[in-house]
Amino acid sequence: MKGDDLKICEQHLAKVSRTFAINIQVLRGDVYRALLIAYLLCRIADTLEDDPLLPAEKKIGHLNTFAGLFPPSSGWDARTRSFVESVSFGTVCDDSVLVGDMPRVFRELLDLPVGYVDIISEYVKEMALGMADFQKKTSEGSIVCLNTEEELKHYCYYVAGTVGLMITSIFSKGAPRITEKIEERLISRSVKFGIGLQLTNISKDFFPDLRRGWCYVPKSYFEAEGITLNLNEIKSNRVVCMRIFKRLTNLALENLDEALFYTLDIPRACVRYRLFCLWPLFMAIKTLIKLNEQNEDLLDGHKIKISRNEVKKIMVSTSFAVVSNNALMNMYRHLKAEYLSRVTEV
Repeated sequence: MKGDDLKICEQHLAKVSRTFAINIQVLRGDVYRALLIAYLLCRIADTLEDDPLLPAEKKIGHLNTFAGLFPPSSGWDARTRSFVESVSFGTVCDDSVLVGDMPRVFRELLDLPVGYVDIISEYVKEMALGMADFQKKTSEGSIVCLNTEEELKHYCYYVAGTVGLMITSIFSKGAPRITEKIEERLISRSVKFGIGLQLTNISKDFFPDLRRGWCYVPKSYFEAEGITLNLNEIKSNRVVCMRIFKRLTNLALENLDEALFYTLDIPRACVRYRLFCLWPLFMAIKTLIKLNEQNEDLLDGHKIKISRNEVKKIMVSTSFAVVSNNALMNMYRHLKAEYLSRVTEV
């Protein structure tokens, strides 16, 4: 049933994402449904890319096939079911269950107004093809390694910059107050918004990724410090390793600065859109602060994340300040100053 599909998609979201499940609740109507379905489809692509038990060749094949499902056309149901049957995961988890329920997600996608279907299809397809292209690197050696900062940004564009562009297009379609001129400004900042959030996630998973043989931190960062991309050497050079980590989080912050201006460019009357952007932005800055504050725990492999209480404080404070650009600027500057003080201590 139509209503059941949406409810089950909402249940999937609650299981596969903590942050997005929080901030999407502020949206309403077609924009809410469009971003819910868009996120789940992006998450499916992420799951295909991230499964540690799938060899690179299979990931490339799956991602290319997944991309070929967009935009959905006649016979989409049979093709999605065939795709699901062709994919197998080593372990059952919330993400793999979501992949198995892909036909339901597609039904909800096609229940959206045509314009939203076109927007989502364009960017999910671009994301999946980009992921497939980067998976080719895994066949070159035992560790996934990006060579330069430019390559890192290019990767982040595919996995997150495309999301920024997609959100902007959905917002613009859903809000007449977002004029063509405003949309142009948002588009100019949206890629960096997505990249800033992705770099925060990469920072958070820096050491867990290394331990499983993956490294999204550019090899050039390690070479500049005179060490090789070797886990044992990294462990024995903690101070050097934290300099590399600081460089990564500084790059994340540089992109998040654009995310603030993106949010301030959204008309004040679009309160829900502003909050949708403010919550993950401020959570990302708070995460970067905590990562640099607890760097010894980070080096020892402990998972670091902001608390539920900190999340609530961000939601409340930004809700009070949401229509005041000056108040939001001051709040952001305060957090940025706190981050910089932590980085200086490293």
